[in-house]
Amino acid sequence: MAFPAVPAPRPEYVRSPGAAGGADGARPAPRTRSRRGRRLLALAAVVLVVVEIVVVAPEVGNAVAALQAIDVDWFGVAVVATVVSMSMFGLGRRRLLAAAGVRTPAGASVAAAFVANALHVTLPGGAAFSTAYTYRWMRDRGATVAVGTWVLVAGGVLATGSLVALGLAGALLAGRSGGLVGSVCELVGLLAVAVLVRHLSRHPELVRAACAHVLTRVNRLRRREPAAGAAALDDLVGQLQAVRPRPADWFAAGGCAVANWAFDLGCLAACAAALRVHGLGLPLLLVAYTAGMATSGLSPLPGGIGVVDATLVLALTAGGVPVAAALPVVVLYRLISVVGVVAAGWVCYVVQQVRPGAAAVGTAASR
Repeated sequence: MAFPAVPAPRPEYVRSPGAAGGADGARPAPRTRSRRGRRLLALAAVVLVVVEIVVVAPEVGNAVAALQAIDVDWFGVAVVATVVSMSMFGLGRRRLLAAAGVRTPAGASVAAAFVANALHVTLPGGAAFSTAYTYRWMRDRGATVAVGTWVLVAGGVLATGSLVALGLAGALLAGRSGGLVGSVCELVGLLAVAVLVRHLSRHPELVRAACAHVLTRVNRLRRREPAAGAAALDDLVGQLQAVRPRPADWFAAGGCAVANWAFDLGCLAACAAALRVHGLGLPLLLVAYTAGMATSGLSPLPGGIGVVDATLVLALTAGGVPVAAALPVVVLYRLISVVGVVAAGWVCYVVQQVRPGAAAVGTAASR
């Protein structure tokens, strides 16, 4: 089935009896700030690219030249590690769906992970398109609104928690007290969130009471009936009551989340071996990798371009690896884990459009 386009949001209106723009005082809400923010973001992206081209261009040229002496066997290991990493991401989401009673084929789940990643990295505002695609993909396979939302939230918590755990392991192995304290604090915070989510999932009446309180206040501000929307809220809470993941489900999905990061880290290590760069011990790899992934959301460019690359190179250099050796490793790693994965994702997307019935047959057969 073809993936429907995300509908454009309708313009919101602000009621003001004395404002111009119509007899009822309706006028479009000002969008000056949002346009200004988008322009500033675009300008920052352009400045970042220009700075990187001017400052890093000679080194990048040398790094690309170094790729000519690549070890083909280790290059193949890096590619396989990336494929396994993305597969673990898709299988982890599949396990969360299964915990909520939604069965999906393993192949279709992995393909959806590749497509969502391609949308996230290559499209402007890719996070929104990626989330919308994943949500509709789950809905097409029988997930309710509550189940789809729960899977996205639970998957995000597991992914973040597993990355923090890897950072904690790196800080422990490297003996860095500062990084250790920060990682412990983050891990404690995530565990608290996980415990809260588990408690609320077992006691949905607390969610119902809190949401009802918020709904009443919102209705009051919008001058609607206090009970407006209560039926939809009850239906949503009822759907959440049906989501009862077992400890084994959490363990399996968490294991897939850890494996997702671990195999991606393995890709980085294999890239170093392919370029015959030595001195990359496990502590340095863990610290550099988690630092790079943690900064991926700070770049205005897709895929964390610029920020992630610079962080990885700086972390490896701080660990004793020369810049001339660290940069080719990062370039090769990003070519495989970003460019290669995006290309595979768009191939999967094209296949989904050309053979829309195949996914439906596979889904029906798995139920």
